[in-house]
Amino acid sequence: MKLVVATEDDQIVNVEVDPGTEVENLKAILQAETDVPTGDQILMAGGKVVQSGTLSGNGLGDNDVVMLIKKQAAGAGAGAGASGGNPLAVNPSDGSAVNPGEYIRFLKGDAAQLSQIAQVLPELHSAVMRDDHAEFQKILRLLHQKKMEQEARRKAEIDLLNADPFDMEAQRKIQEMIDQSNVNENYEMAMENTPEAFGSVIMLYVDMEVNGHPLKAFVDSGAQMTIMSLGCAQRLGLERLIDKRWQGVAKGVGTQKIIGRVHQAPIKVADKHLACAITVLEKEQDMDFLLGLDMLKRHQCCIDLEKNELRVGSAGVSLPFLGEADLPAHARPQNFEEQPPTPTPAGGGAGADAAPAAAGGNDAKIAKLMELGFPKEQCEQALSAAGGNEEHAAAILFGG
Repeated sequence: MKLVVATEDDQIVNVEVDPGTEVENLKAILQAETDVPTGDQILMAGGKVVQSGTLSGNGLGDNDVVMLIKKQAAGAGAGAGASGGNPLAVNPSDGSAVNPGEYIRFLKGDAAQLSQIAQVLPELHSAVMRDDHAEFQKILRLLHQKKMEQEARRKAEIDLLNADPFDMEAQRKIQEMIDQSNVNENYEMAMENTPEAFGSVIMLYVDMEVNGHPLKAFVDSGAQMTIMSLGCAQRLGLERLIDKRWQGVAKGVGTQKIIGRVHQAPIKVADKHLACAITVLEKEQDMDFLLGLDMLKRHQCCIDLEKNELRVGSAGVSLPFLGEADLPAHARPQNFEEQPPTPTPAGGGAGADAAPAAAGGNDAKIAKLMELGFPKEQCEQALSAAGGNEEHAAAILFGG
């Protein structure tokens, strides 16, 4: 038969055993899967502790859900000796630090962890920096209380599922728990092995001149044509050269009307002058000028990410890609994370409807976060700590 074992840290273990298997043998299997010693394991099913004997003798059947709880070390946190010199030792009863002074000193000495705390728990960071032991302990107790409440809700849900494991709705919820556990494990592995994947990546821009005017050109090897907005063409004095016989429709993520083409526009890269064919779109674009694959191939360009430059083979020059501070305002990473784009009062230009719009957007994000199994209050705090970014809020929630 198959047992689904859920641990306190949301790990899901699927075990294939015989009904006559001894409970101690099951614990030995779980020790290999979870690193929890058999002597520290407490198994619960249907709200009851699984006693010694066989699994069938304890009423366990196929597809039952078993909760694995780790025993607290005897006397942990009871007195100075319990900490064993560990500055992060906490009292299991309320989550407060055994030695708050040592705990705070340890956090101050770990710049990376302190930076993460500042983003996720600014109140705790403030207490650490002020060396405020009372506030520090208060926040730790509050975090511990919330964790216990969350574990109680999870255990109650597991008990409810155990009441009728063959119910289709119960099976669906069990599958959701297993799937979510796999997602959490995948996320934790990514955070540990490739944390750089969670950073923002800036787009590739270079400085050049078009018709004698300086311009920040967006380099896009995925675009078939080099394009420019009509407004930009007017500002650069190229409108008079647009051949409207080349009208059509540009298709990509969306569609836009092509009003014509400038067959040969003068551009300057470094100190070299080149000719460039530009397709002009009717609507204003986020980027004024996009250097597409047609011109990249024509001028034998090479995007060198190792040296962070665009080499123009036909001209024998290289253009460095712009840093984040030199990018146009719309291309900076933080602007890609602002959803919805309606300005907020903090931006200084919001109208009367800006706050309700933002609130409505947050309500939708909170609802999505709650679908992951977290309470509303916790979702609101995570969304606030993440600056309104839904993905970052989910990462904070999964990270505890």
